Amino acid sequence: MSEIEIYAHRGASGHALENTWQAFQLAHQLQVGIELDIQMTQDGIAVVYHDDQLNRLAGMRSDVYAMAYDSLRLLSIRKRFRRFGSHSIPLAYEVIHWAKRKNIPLNIELKSSVAKHPEGPEIVSALLEGAGNVQLSSFDAELLKKMKSLQPHIEVAWILKRAVQWNELGKYKDFDSYHFHKRYHKAKWLEPIAKMGKPVRLYGISGNERILRALHPSVKGIITDYPARVKALWTQQPQHHRQKTSQEQ
Repeated sequence: MSEIEIYAHRGASGHALENTWQAFQLAHQLQVGIELDIQMTQDGIAVVYHDDQLNRLAGMRSDVYAMAYDSLRLLSIRKRFRRFGSHSIPLAYEVIHWAKRKNIPLNIELKSSVAKHPEGPEIVSALLEGAGNVQLSSFDAELLKKMKSLQPHIEVAWILKRAVQWNELGKYKDFDSYHFHKRYHKAKWLEPIAKMGKPVRLYGISGNERILRALHPSVKGIITDYPARVKALWTQQPQHHRQKTSQEQ
């Protein structure tokens, strides 16, 4: 793995259906970390799925949180044109346990249903007992604060999606790291976090961006659908992973 961490977004989702065992196994073959999403069912079972609603991949007008796991596990998920075939929704426990055995770094995004469930944070915390290289991320700052209180040793990363949130960094300065889209890879947004001494991970990376040849020094990792593409680029030009200065891209 390069000096900058590479995480396969929802598994190697450029080559397999997102958040499925096939996508995770492909990412493992590429020797990169895995980014995945955890949702909570109505009866408190943590599953790996991105959307709050099941319509896009399962064709159902229902939220994951409205379903009991016994019903959810019977569903097949697929892309509209079935390019990646049909799959079932993985159990979070099984994926985390598998990654632990394989020593695969995990970047786990906690979705809104985790906060909605009365015991959601505690359920996820129990799943993470004994886990090694794991980060938790979320758009929900209050959920991250709760997770940090339950698992103080686990890194938590706040996902920033609006420029106005940079004004709130001081309020959440106890978070360990920050994640945001590659469009914010500019000194204006990176320097305030660099001054806090906190690392950044960028998502939305496709593998052909110019910024990958000169990432800001505060960038610790990238999240991409195409990890093989990024690895190939950095193998060809390993000296360009970091900027020498904090100049704006």
